[in-house]
Amino acid sequence: MDEIKKEKLLNLLGLCQKASYLVSGEDNVIKEMRKGKLKMVFIASDSSLRTIDNFKRKCYFYNVFIYDKLSFDELSSSIGKSRKIIGLKDAKMYELVKKYLEVNE
Repeated sequence: MDEIKKEKLLNLLGLCQKASYLVSGEDNVIKEMRKGKLKMVFIASDSSLRTIDNFKRKCYFYNVFIYDKLSFDELSSSIGKSRKIIGLKDAKMYELVKKYLEVNE
């Protein structure tokens, strides 16, 4: 991902935070995932391998897209909170994020 798209994605995450479309923190993300409310999970690339593997398995089981290419600092600064895991709830914002990530499902 080039720097311009990455910057736009991080700005979009900040906008999602202000609009209450995000859930942050491990416990909250898992809880919302179990309810079937999450469309996507962002996990910091510098999280522990155990955490990344655990969330990849959970996302696969609950059919939630996971993205792990952003660092802890990038995620935290984009939403204004110190978090390693963020869940996106809104379907329309998810479609917009997919365009920046160039994801084809």
